[in-house]
Amino acid sequence: MMIHRNAVNILLIALMLIPGAHLSAQQKKPDDHAKKTPKIIKPSVYLGNSQFAGGPIKKDIFSGLLKQGLTSKDSLGNKYKVIGFNFVYAERNIYEDSVGNLIAIMDYSNEYCPGDTIAADISITKPTEIKDYLDGNPDNNDVSKSIYTRAKPGDTIYFDQIHVVKYISATQTQPDDDAVQGKGFKCWIIK
Repeated sequence: MMIHRNAVNILLIALMLIPGAHLSAQQKKPDDHAKKTPKIIKPSVYLGNSQFAGGPIKKDIFSGLLKQGLTSKDSLGNKYKVIGFNFVYAERNIYEDSVGNLIAIMDYSNEYCPGDTIAADISITKPTEIKDYLDGNPDNNDVSKSIYTRAKPGDTIYFDQIHVVKYISATQTQPDDDAVQGKGFKCWIIK
């Protein structure tokens, strides 16, 4: 009887271990797969030749850094060239609702900018002004103005879909086909 009981105990222990071994094998597969696919880390992108990567910023500092363009580097210090980005300008304006109450509304404009600086469409004052149809005078929110003139406290600016290529020497970069996406950021103008 003693042999029979030991055989039953061994059989029960073996049956209890089989599901545990199966679960253990399933748990190891995702770890093995994660090791095969490297985690892609986006290079940081900065406004101008600074370490500013988003947040509140004064208008004059914003304008000065924006004229310098966007720069990029990764956590290892490798530099990247910005080859294009999406620029979204959310301009805060005051309007009247249907009963005459003043309300603040954001007007959005979006521009794709090739290269590392904003496109001429938004950086240069256009020769034509938009006239207010009620009195014929230029509007306060004249869209023909340069972004440097229009930016004011309360406005928000988004930089996203930033494509960068790594520098392989001081003047040479990888081909544009090897571009990766940099980290986008937003900033808002303060007084």
